[in-house]
Amino acid sequence: MNSLAEPVPTAAETLSCPLCLETGQRNLAEFNGKFLRKCLHCGGRYLFPQPSPAELLAHFQTADTAEKELEGKFELNRENVLSRVADYIQQKRQRGTILDVGCATGLFLARFLRNPGWDAWGLELASASAQKAAARGVRIFRGDIHSARFAENSFDVVSVLDAFYYFPEPHRELAEVHRVLRPDGMLLLELPLATARIWRTSKALGRLVSGSRRPLLQSSDHLFYFTPKSVAILLQRSGFQVEDMRPLPGNRQAHLPRDFAMRAYSLASSLLHRASGADIFLGPRFLVAATKIA
Repeated sequence: MNSLAEPVPTAAETLSCPLCLETGQRNLAEFNGKFLRKCLHCGGRYLFPQPSPAELLAHFQTADTAEKELEGKFELNRENVLSRVADYIQQKRQRGTILDVGCATGLFLARFLRNPGWDAWGLELASASAQKAAARGVRIFRGDIHSARFAENSFDVVSVLDAFYYFPEPHRELAEVHRVLRPDGMLLLELPLATARIWRTSKALGRLVSGSRRPLLQSSDHLFYFTPKSVAILLQRSGFQVEDMRPLPGNRQAHLPRDFAMRAYSLASSLLHRASGADIFLGPRFLVAATKIA
């Protein structure tokens, strides 16, 4: 028997990553008993411990704001990103049934997918946002994808735009998306890049550029921070084939110099992504397109 004692694994080393299900992690940040953990296998980051379902629901119930604030948060700053995603969808599919999960005020469906060939549905948890989406003519269900109980093989496209990081159980949520998608149906995810998002909310220069006033775990309510590798593994394990990943521009910034910096950053990221043969992602956001394969 070896006389040298084996090192005892830490809790982070033995805990399974909720994205790739592998073990081996390290803590990146801590605040009031909350930790940001990084998986050493897929590179994804996640909040630990995760909030309870009641806490998560309460977040959305208290997220309702005045109409002017809804416009600033979900519309004026999002138009360029939503337009890019809609263009991508319509390059691949000209018509069909689409479900936008976390549709906010319904701008994406009502403005950018107005083609009569699209039969559009939205899901939203926050009541004020859901009411505005309904007022725009979007067929809206207030709740999550599980409570909606859509029939199997209902949709040609499911989009989750700037909301997938709120899904507390990504494998379970994707299983339901998989169920309601038709054979060869397409899933679109719009995600902030993990490294870019964390830099903007944790580093001094990043917070100066972004205008973030509070440290990472105080300023962000994200449950997950995705990398291209982590989301690819997650989708593959959930019965999807990743067809495309590409950078997206950042949201419009209210402060003019910050908006100029964001536009320059987005352009540089896009050019580098092309020049590298799609190997290099710098953020700030990226689009993932996947098809149902099983």
